[in-house]
Amino acid sequence: MTLIDTSLLATISGTIAVLLVYIYLYVQYKEPFIGLWILSWLIHLIRSIFFKMPIFGGAGVEFQISFQILSVLSSLLLVWGTNKFINKRVSRLWLYGAIISSGLSYFAIGSHQDFFYKAMPSCTFISSIYIWTGIVFFYYLNITGVGKYITGAAFILLGAHTIDYIFMENVVWFAPWGYLFDAILRFIIAVGTLLVYFEKTREDLTNKEKYYRLFTENAVDIIFRYRIVPEQGFEYISPAVTEITGYTAEEFYNDPELILKMIHPKDVALYEDAKKNLHVANSMVTTRVLCKNLSEIWVEQKFNFIYGENNQIVAIEGIARDITTRKMLEQDVARLDRLNTVGQMAASVAHEIRNPMTTVRGYLQLIGNKKEFALYKEQFVLVMDELDRTNSIISEYLSLSQNRVMDFKLCQLNEIIESMYPLLQADSNACNKYIKLELQRIPKLYIDEKEIRQLILNLVRNGLESMKEGKSLTIRTYLENEETILAIRDEGGGIAAHILDNLGKPFVTTKADGTGIGLAICYRIANRHKAKITVETSTQGTTFFICFKLLQGLAM
Repeated sequence: MTLIDTSLLATISGTIAVLLVYIYLYVQYKEPFIGLWILSWLIHLIRSIFFKMPIFGGAGVEFQISFQILSVLSSLLLVWGTNKFINKRVSRLWLYGAIISSGLSYFAIGSHQDFFYKAMPSCTFISSIYIWTGIVFFYYLNITGVGKYITGAAFILLGAHTIDYIFMENVVWFAPWGYLFDAILRFIIAVGTLLVYFEKTREDLTNKEKYYRLFTENAVDIIFRYRIVPEQGFEYISPAVTEITGYTAEEFYNDPELILKMIHPKDVALYEDAKKNLHVANSMVTTRVLCKNLSEIWVEQKFNFIYGENNQIVAIEGIARDITTRKMLEQDVARLDRLNTVGQMAASVAHEIRNPMTTVRGYLQLIGNKKEFALYKEQFVLVMDELDRTNSIISEYLSLSQNRVMDFKLCQLNEIIESMYPLLQADSNACNKYIKLELQRIPKLYIDEKEIRQLILNLVRNGLESMKEGKSLTIRTYLENEETILAIRDEGGGIAAHILDNLGKPFVTTKADGTGIGLAICYRIANRHKAKITVETSTQGTTFFICFKLLQGLAM
């Protein structure tokens, strides 16, 4: 075998190496542009085998035209694949260049011109594609690493070598070394392409990991992975855990049992029961959790179980969400639903009770005025007083069901409070207590004045009844977070936790002779005004905050 034959075999081997690399990448990643590269180098290989090897050699016109067609087609497929690789559209200039260069070469072949004129147009076109491809790898790939520089340089040298082929084809001593140099460049392209793609894949994975980490570390919910075997503990927990629970991620990493210690004592049984159902996919459990500052929140946890060999659970992945606000809303809805139920009951029975009571009171008053019952006058008065008290309770109870027409007007809340102040002060003086007003400048509100008066009167009287003699009750108005706040603070002993959880329900009261209706009416009035009532309580006193939404465009 001569040196030229060896060099040609090396060139074909280099092409095969590039082709095998692209086939491997396509099998691994199924990218369309790799398929185009495969077609390009496959056509190039066919051209090299059938048109350059001596055993298939030929010199006819058809032979030369076929060689030119395959060369240009291979180059166009390379351009198409490379453009897809960098997510760009193929310029029409390449198609125009292919047509013009092929036409000139075909004309030179048909007119039996010298080799220089036959090869110059197509070789120039193919050379420009190789050089352009090298530039793409240099400047258009946003990846780090040496792969793109190795591949880009090899393509540029291959383009330059394609041009010198025109001038050196007939130089006997240069041809074998030219083919050998061509083979080396193709092997470099094969290796460089592998490096480029591996570096691109690595960088894509790094970027995705960065985005996923950015997502998890800025998520409102807690995202975690808990390892079961070989040793239990958190592998990852997102920083949101600190904002929700007060504990840092490091504290969870250091103490695998911390999550169990945080479960509210009343929900431990529920949590343990959920652990028995680990085999259920997408399990979910809702429990109360004690935060680091001992506050109580509701947390909804959704689990997904990772299985290893022998169908054994090796890890738990999941999301924990703070649903305290949702729970509070559910409680508010349930409270309103109970109030509606009570109202419906009141509407159906109140009149039936009050009518016979009125009859009984009338006859008691009639009989009590007779001389023969004079000795029992005090007893008759006591019974009638109790009937009047019962009638008053029924009236309050009935008010829960009244879907009365609201008389909303633009009113100044401070003026309503000031007009009620003499009445409230009289109530406080009668029990040796004090009322203070701290009224700041606030805008007018669309409210039903009568209902707001009733709300204030109920809350103030409740506050006065909860305090000892000499204590003070404060009525404040102010603006905060685009809301008008009415705050009524007493200096009583506070509200017990079990009462606080049920505040606003009918018949829930701390007073020995209370009905529990007054506060329920307050919540109903607030609801009709789309206001919100919140409560802060301690052993030093209780504050009721009634938050009214501001109306845009109203002056102070």
